[in-house]
Parts: sequence; structure tokens; C-alpha cells
Amino acid sequence: MSLLDALPHVCTAKLRTRTKDSLGGGKDSYAVVFTGRACWRQPAGDAEVRDFQQRGQRLTHKIYFSSDPGLDERHVLMIGSDTMRVLSVSDPDASVGLGILWRCMVELMEPGVA
Repeated sequence: MSLLDALPHVCTAKLRTRTKDSLGGGKDSYAVVFTGRACWRQPAGDAEVRDFQQRGQRLTHKIYFSSDPGLDERHVLMIGSDTMRVLSVSDPDASVGLGILWRCMVELMEPGVA
């Protein structure tokens, strides 16, 4: 069995929606998009971190999927007790040397978010 058949992590994706509260302030709500989806969490490389720093973003990890998860910047991912904000649209990536996987770049968030 290859790694592509049994990705080592499992995640939940939530869609973040910005609404207004009764006083006119902003409030985030989260709707579950999928749960129990196999993925592979990897630390981001130095060059990738620098690239995102130039955009004013703090990249910490990249998450791989065996098929397109349909994620964009409105989503958050949860793996175990960690919550991560998606920084990029999921796109195909052949650089892992194992075939085509779908990758999205994420930022590890403080505990208690989402």
C-alpha cells in the first residue's frame, strides 16, 4: 500500500462566514464542509515561508489531499486539536514525487478559534 492510499492525517474543513451582530459589529460563523477526510500535513519550506512573508502572510504548513478538496481562503482546517487558516486555493502539486496530490497552504492559528 502506498502513502497515497493511506494518508497519515484526518481533517475537518469549515467554511468561515462573516456576519453582522445586533450592534452592527462583525462576527464569524463556521459551517462544516467535510469531516474525516484523509490528508497529509507537512511543515512549509523556507522558500515558501519567505514567499508568503512578502505577501504579509504567516505560512506554517502545507496540507496534501488525494483529490481536490475545493478549499480557498474562506476555509479553516482542523487536524487533531490544531486549527489552521487556509492561505491559498487548493491546487495540484506533483512535487511530492508520489504522483499528483492537491495542496493548500495554511497558517496555524491560536487555540480556541473555530
